[in-house]
Amino acid sequence: MDTYRSYDLYARPSAQDRLALVIAHGGTVFAWFFAPLLVYLLRRDSREVACEALQSLLWSLLGTCVSLATCGLALPVFLCWHVIAALRALDGVPYEYPLVGDVARRHVYGG
Repeated sequence: MDTYRSYDLYARPSAQDRLALVIAHGGTVFAWFFAPLLVYLLRRDSREVACEALQSLLWSLLGTCVSLATCGLALPVFLCWHVIAALRALDGVPYEYPLVGDVARRHVYGG
């Protein structure tokens, strides 16, 4: 079990938290990095939501850089990760993006 989680992994997040996470992850399909940025700024009171929203934001920014380097070829791959994360958020299951998860966790939880 990850020590950074301050909640029980088997406890379902509230409906409000799940909605915020679906917006943070799934909103990237329509608003790329604006959706997770908005959720991160508005829901910093919940560390779990803030951590996943920051991960989504960092993943979008990483996707932008990689897509620029590959002339846009990598964009669908990064979008797939966002859709998977949104579906997991609908189920109330925590999600961690590769490469950016540790950075977001350290920023939100410290250490």
